[in-house]
Amino acid sequence: MISLTSLKPRWTLSNANTSRHHSLCYRHEQKHSFRGIRSCSRHQESEISLINVVSLAESLRLGVPASQENSCSDLQWVPISVMPASLIAVLLHLSQPCLPPAHAILSSPNAQIARTVDAALRRSIPAFNPDVAKVQSSLEDIQYLLRIPQRKPWASMSKSLSEAVTLATEHRSDLLKDLPSDATTTGSDQLDDLVKRMQQLDLAIKTQQPDLAGLRVSQSLKAVANLELLQAPGLPFSIPKDYASLPRLTGRATVELIVEKKDGSLAFIDQVAGGLTKEGRVTVVVDGYSAPITAGNFVANVLDGLYDGRVLQSNYSSMYVAGKVDKPRPPIPLEILPLGQFDPVYRSPLDVQGGELPVLPLSISGAITMAHIPDSDSFLSGDEWFVFKFDKQQAGLSGLAFDEGTFSVFGYVTDGMDTISKLKSGDVIVSAAVIEGKEKLVRSDAAA
Repeated sequence: MISLTSLKPRWTLSNANTSRHHSLCYRHEQKHSFRGIRSCSRHQESEISLINVVSLAESLRLGVPASQENSCSDLQWVPISVMPASLIAVLLHLSQPCLPPAHAILSSPNAQIARTVDAALRRSIPAFNPDVAKVQSSLEDIQYLLRIPQRKPWASMSKSLSEAVTLATEHRSDLLKDLPSDATTTGSDQLDDLVKRMQQLDLAIKTQQPDLAGLRVSQSLKAVANLELLQAPGLPFSIPKDYASLPRLTGRATVELIVEKKDGSLAFIDQVAGGLTKEGRVTVVVDGYSAPITAGNFVANVLDGLYDGRVLQSNYSSMYVAGKVDKPRPPIPLEILPLGQFDPVYRSPLDVQGGELPVLPLSISGAITMAHIPDSDSFLSGDEWFVFKFDKQQAGLSGLAFDEGTFSVFGYVTDGMDTISKLKSGDVIVSAAVIEGKEKLVRSDAAA
């Protein structure tokens, strides 16, 4: 990045005899250095054109790397007489780096943080196959570009998809090389599904259907995540010695909650048979890759039947599940995996304002975390937990929950948030069961 203090833009003003208009010519040279801003006059009066305000703003930004591509307009003209002095002053004082168009439109203080359940869970998978990562990156680029309002860069999306399809079809063996021997057939089927999803996405992009393209790219990314889960080696880090005796989850598990209204009313929709039913179902994916101790503690509690028959407490922001008052479980340490880090940090909240962000954010509706014990930021309850009903209206200016970085998020509701929205205080968890991933739980003799 070029230092702002080292740049000294040059200003000259010429009045050619062949033109009655003084014009400013702003040129951004990208070959070796920033050449500054110069002014000149146009020789043909009839060819003077008005500048697009956005292009002018981009062309006046300083601090652009010499190798930056697809950035500012190369040459723009504007008659001084048509520009208010205040606008000139504002534009000339712009000093932020000139970013590619899509990035400039969508950038935010916390653009790196996941905003959906699927994105958060996908990013937590410790998969290291570089070819699968390239396919995922291309698809995420398409998902990102689809967020651009109005005129969408379909050509760029088509190019990214073409690169992903080429990898998945012509380098098939490379995408499957990290699979365990007992998962080869399943992995091959997952890759076939991925190629099928990308072909459907290709049709949506070619016909320029943004809603359908958004659905197809989400399905494609889910197929990528399924393949990565097969390739994940388990925990890529060691549990600290101080917590080695605690239950831990070495991968993913799925928990199903069956809930009822306290009056037994038919309040929920039967997703299989249709109609109304008194039982609501909630599916939770528990992630041990980001929070193995917290996730293991929760799965162990479910297997022990701790939450069967528990009465719920609910308000506008959360659904809270209390533990047993007569025999509470011992507390567990706060455990958060920061973005860009290899292993979780323990007993220390993240400095979100300083740029530390979690892989599994609290700022997603359906986030599940253990509650803090009273008067402690470093330890969590061993049995009390809640589902966070995140609403952007409750967030700060950055779009994040005010408590982001202070809770150990260990999973998300992946199906059933509509059921949770109908639950009130006094309603009941009839049963909680681990329906997948039970074998990922490790319990030491001391913990058992």
